[in-house]
Amino acid sequence: MKSLYGALLEMGTSTDWLVTANVILSILLGLWMLRYRALYFASRDEQENSKELIENLSEGIYRSLPDGRMLSANPALVKLNGYSSEAELLEGVKDIAREWYVEPQRRAEFREALMKDGRVEDFISEVFRHKSRERIWITEAARLVRDKKTGRPLFYEGSVREITETMKRLNLEERFRKLTNQLPGALFQLRRDADGRFTVLYLSQGFNRLTGLPDTVDATSEGRLDPLIHPDDRPGYYQSILASAETLEPWNYEFRITAHTGEERWLRINARADAAGDGSITWHGYTSDISGRKMHEMEIEGLAYFDPLTGLPNRRMFLNRMATAIAGCDSHKGHGALLFIDLDNFKTLNDTQGHDIGDAFLVKVAERLKTCLQDEDMVARIGGDEFVVVIDKAGADRGKATRRAITLANRILAELRTGFEVGVVRHVASASLGIVVFDGKDNSPDDILKHADIAMYQAKAAGRNGVALFDPSTLDREAERYRLINDLRHAFDHGELDLHYQLQVDDARIVIGAEALVRWNHPALGMVPPDIFVPLAEQFGMNDELTLFVCNRGLDTLAAWQRDPARAHLRLALNVSVQSFASDAFADKLKSMIETKGVDATKLTIELTERVMAKDHDQIAERMAVLKTFGIRLSLDDFGTGYSSLAYLKALPFDEVKIDGGFVTDLETTESDRALVRTILAMARTLGLTAVAEHVENIRQEAFLRAYGCDYLQGYLYGRPVPLARLFDQSVEAKPAAASDARKSA
Repeated sequence: MKSLYGALLEMGTSTDWLVTANVILSILLGLWMLRYRALYFASRDEQENSKELIENLSEGIYRSLPDGRMLSANPALVKLNGYSSEAELLEGVKDIAREWYVEPQRRAEFREALMKDGRVEDFISEVFRHKSRERIWITEAARLVRDKKTGRPLFYEGSVREITETMKRLNLEERFRKLTNQLPGALFQLRRDADGRFTVLYLSQGFNRLTGLPDTVDATSEGRLDPLIHPDDRPGYYQSILASAETLEPWNYEFRITAHTGEERWLRINARADAAGDGSITWHGYTSDISGRKMHEMEIEGLAYFDPLTGLPNRRMFLNRMATAIAGCDSHKGHGALLFIDLDNFKTLNDTQGHDIGDAFLVKVAERLKTCLQDEDMVARIGGDEFVVVIDKAGADRGKATRRAITLANRILAELRTGFEVGVVRHVASASLGIVVFDGKDNSPDDILKHADIAMYQAKAAGRNGVALFDPSTLDREAERYRLINDLRHAFDHGELDLHYQLQVDDARIVIGAEALVRWNHPALGMVPPDIFVPLAEQFGMNDELTLFVCNRGLDTLAAWQRDPARAHLRLALNVSVQSFASDAFADKLKSMIETKGVDATKLTIELTERVMAKDHDQIAERMAVLKTFGIRLSLDDFGTGYSSLAYLKALPFDEVKIDGGFVTDLETTESDRALVRTILAMARTLGLTAVAEHVENIRQEAFLRAYGCDYLQGYLYGRPVPLARLFDQSVEAKPAAASDARKSA
């Protein structure tokens, strides 16, 4: 336009030319404005048409910021998500990754591809209809819009199309192939023809992974499982498939293979058997690797069925084996045998040498026991130092089974008598064995075990390091024993227990005190000897109750004496079991009773048996020292019968030793007992300990003891154990009683 205007100026400067030029320019400007207006309306119509097109598209169209926040959505996308308006959709969507995608990480994959390439096409995902939570499949396409100057991402826009029906119509065979290739195990089809020939019809690629075949090998044509099966499991494998063919029941079997890589694996087969009219059978199934589960099961089985210290079967596995053995005897009409083994004096070794030595010894015992058995026999550890041996097929008749069991028992005893080197300790062991021979008609495993336990105690009572056969007549005695246990519990609450007292005198026969002895006056049986019910109390958890009864009743007596000026000088000895003394609460309870009753504790003597020396010496010395602070005297009872050690005796704060009555009884007839008593009295003088002798029955024994410096004497020569009311009615000149009666009384 400017060039045209210049040309007109060159043509002249007259007013006409200028007018003409202006007219032309006005016309041209009008034409340009008309064209621009037409373009504007055309563009507006095109935008309206585009918007209308987007609004009516069946595909969802959206625009979102780079952080995923949606800016706009067309009606198709609104409808796809189950909403009625764009505003409702935009308000409802907060976290598109978690709220829309079934797999939330899928959105991150979409965004990563978009940022990397600037666009995404045919991005298939499984999503939820946002409002209804119905699962559908979609395909997405999007492009990223950047600032033309800075390149900064501004937004991205894209389309979403539902392809749920398309996904359903995908080629089933291809999907199946992809699916089976991703399975951890292998799908298979196996056919057995009417003539018994097996043919592999199909094996998925997972078979290669299970067996270690290269991926390039076609599993169906080259895969064979039979040669890989562990030889021990092969018979069961064939038996299981033949059983399935015969019954058409599902084929289920677990077995081991050696993979092509050399690794041993556990596999499991699960298959359905289909029979055809031509006599063939086809199995459709799945093979999986269960090695992890099997390893876990074996670990669990090790905890559930095996002793963690020795590795031997435990009580639970033993009882299962016993049930099998009883059933086996019933089927083959034979006999089995059970040996119950209890190690003699193991507690002493454990307490004196420490639990580490004790545990190491038990491990060596387990190893020795296994060497004595045949392959089909089983040894188990069912308690601390208790072992059992099960002989499934001991003999066709009871006599043969008994001979075999006794032969094995003697072999075990001989093996245990061979010294054990346990760390720095050399230990010679022995055991008490009980034997029960059983058949298929016998009772439960628990009953047979109980009978073997009874027989073991018979062997122990006979002197230990021996064998005893179960005698059914002992059941009556055991039944009586258990009745006594229940009656003893009843006795505490019904005043059947009492203390009897036996005088103690000095070498001039002056009464210096007494010993309290517990007695049980059973309502039906009369007086039950303490050597019967005291061990029952110790064994069945009533020991502390019995000890507290003795202390409480005895301190009442001592308090009454101290209120009487004529008897205030007397002292009283109370027997306390080692188990109660080892209790942390004993000293505090005794102190509380002393303070409550107002007793002068210097007149109280606590008698402990020599078994206290088998305990933790530092701990025992500590507890003894606590009692000494109360003023209590400590006496070592039954000295010379078991665990005596001069080193321990010197280290522990005893005030006196009490010579075991068995030595005193035989003073007149046995030179060795006279020598031993002289030694004990000399030792007591050397260590500054008071010496007390019990079971003194005649003046000859008294004369011997007085001659060698015994400080105090006790026995039938001076008085019987009697109720408190009759204690001081006795004369110290009483006639001697029979030795057997004297021993029973204490």
